[in-house]
Amino acid sequence: MSQFEYEAMSEKGIIESTFGIQPNSDGTFTFIMNQKYPRKKDKAIQMRFTKNGLSAITGMLRLLESREADK
Repeated sequence: MSQFEYEAMSEKGIIESTFGIQPNSDGTFTFIMNQKYPRKKDKAIQMRFTKNGLSAITGMLRLLESREADK
């Protein structure tokens, strides 16, 4: 299975932010978000979604993107 990872826009005080999507063997997907700080402990968050949950998130992002394009 493939894992997809993307780097987020830079933010003040954060060295790097990444967002990844990993398909699981049971048909669910895991979102993995990481933030790396210069002098603090790094933060990592993982959330699992079903295929329908992933579709809902993708649809919402497409809607937001189309609204921005209409402006």
